[in-house]
Amino acid sequence: MIALDLETTWSDQYSVATLGLDRYVLHPQFRVTLVALWSPEFQWVGPPRELPVERIEGQQLCAHNAEFDSVCCRLAIHRGQMPAFEPAGWTCTADMACWHQLPRSLKGATKELFAIDMSKQVRDDMKNLDPEMVGGNPIFRQYALDDAKASWEIWNALQVGFPEKEALLSQLTRRIAGTGLPFDGPMANDFIMALEDWEMICEKEIPWRNGPKPAAIGSTVALIEACKLDGIPPPPSTNEDDPECMIWKATYPAQGKWVDAMTRHRKVTKAAKQLLSILMRKRPDGRVSTRLKYCGAPHTGRWSGTGGVNFQALPRGEVEGTSVKKCLKAPAGKVLVTVDLSQIEPRILHWLAGDMPFLGLLAGGIDLYEAHGRASGLYKEDEPMKDFAPELRHLCKARVLGLGYGCGAKRFAAVAEALTAGNLTLDAAQAAQQVAGYRKQNPLIPALWQKLEDFVKASIPQTDGDVVVVDTRSGKPIRYFEVKEEGGRLSGTTVRGGHRKKLWGGLLTENLVQATAREIFAEGLLKVAAANLPICLHVHDSITVEVAEAEGRAALDLMVKLMTEPPAWAEGLPLAAEGEVKGHY
Repeated sequence: MIALDLETTWSDQYSVATLGLDRYVLHPQFRVTLVALWSPEFQWVGPPRELPVERIEGQQLCAHNAEFDSVCCRLAIHRGQMPAFEPAGWTCTADMACWHQLPRSLKGATKELFAIDMSKQVRDDMKNLDPEMVGGNPIFRQYALDDAKASWEIWNALQVGFPEKEALLSQLTRRIAGTGLPFDGPMANDFIMALEDWEMICEKEIPWRNGPKPAAIGSTVALIEACKLDGIPPPPSTNEDDPECMIWKATYPAQGKWVDAMTRHRKVTKAAKQLLSILMRKRPDGRVSTRLKYCGAPHTGRWSGTGGVNFQALPRGEVEGTSVKKCLKAPAGKVLVTVDLSQIEPRILHWLAGDMPFLGLLAGGIDLYEAHGRASGLYKEDEPMKDFAPELRHLCKARVLGLGYGCGAKRFAAVAEALTAGNLTLDAAQAAQQVAGYRKQNPLIPALWQKLEDFVKASIPQTDGDVVVVDTRSGKPIRYFEVKEEGGRLSGTTVRGGHRKKLWGGLLTENLVQATAREIFAEGLLKVAAANLPICLHVHDSITVEVAEAEGRAALDLMVKLMTEPPAWAEGLPLAAEGEVKGHY
């Protein structure tokens, strides 16, 4: 293994953060200023044109951000700035660090692994400098070589504990990002103009934007002052997706009108910014890269969104007649097929708890929420619940999705209203009754909370700083660092060197369920990739592929089959999936 590190041109206006990787490397200012190579047998640093390609041709390379370094190398080769070479493969040491629940950054991982505090000031000193000045500076050369050495040391320290499956998932994540999604630029421009019009309409309905001294829409001071004038408490949140905001607007409907305007303004502004950000990152081939962070949530292993365009947080449905997703449009003759694992978390929760009667109902084809109603003794009719008792189904949905991780009465009341789109409103007494009823009717769930909490308490190491490990049934470790018990309460970190937080049975259960769901999804992702279906995006528990129009239905059926085949370690877990074939995402 040979570690490679690149230094490239950048400035305040021209950077990966502002442009996205694809636009950054395609920019006329793009230059590789230094290349550093490091292995125990061989070290070299110098300008890209002098790269000793004979030493790295056909070799395995590692880099701390392999996607960045590999893309930059390809573009530098294409532009004649670097001699051509083809490595055997790339390994991302940042991904390896995240799998081991270390900080993603090179500086953070190095500090936690080797107690070495690397300064990144030299990198800042390169900003705005001429490429020749960077390449000829011995301080910059040593900095690049030190980064390459640190990457190799991380690889060497973590390689044994990094499963082959995870290496494949890391590589697949980069490949999917490169495939990307087609993007309709003209449609996006039309939508942006429409959203900007809506921004102005919303502003006219916000009191403090139209007075003698206009304040910013998001001004907390102005919001509090407006509420004082109306004799009401300020809303806990202006995010309309927040259950507490929903409750506030229902309690103060008159004042809710200008809160509506605020939340609408937030939505249209966010959608416009997302469309503009994607438009700015549109590649010459008409596509936009769909980058995700492998192990973005290190303790569960789930992917997360990245800066610039977070494809995991695109608006649902339409925003004032516009849609970000509609702009992600398949080209003529092709379709996008998306398949989503259905209610994966509650299925796993009951499976981990050993709730066989509930699982038996699911395996028999009973709807998840109806199965909960029947297993809990809330529903005993012969007719399907959704047809005979839709109100009860709303309650069962709220219970299934809101109470599995130890949610209290106050939170449950807010969550229930949000989950059921306002179809279920509970007062404090009713919410408390439902919480108590759920725990009594589903005793295996609270038992799982307690079992995990007891396990962690019993596993607290005697040596401060050691790790407590909770294993998923797949063998994936969930590590908790610096775990302490004080007054019967647990605390610890989920990233080595990270912020301390409270740990309790419900949270430990949530972590275990989400980590297991990630493992199930990862198995399906690898199967879909192995079936040569061109994956262009995956979000949470869904996978999207781009195929010829005539192949859409067959691809859908195959993806459902592959994604719902439980792995050997998940015997007895009833999985389900649903999907659709569309012309846009």
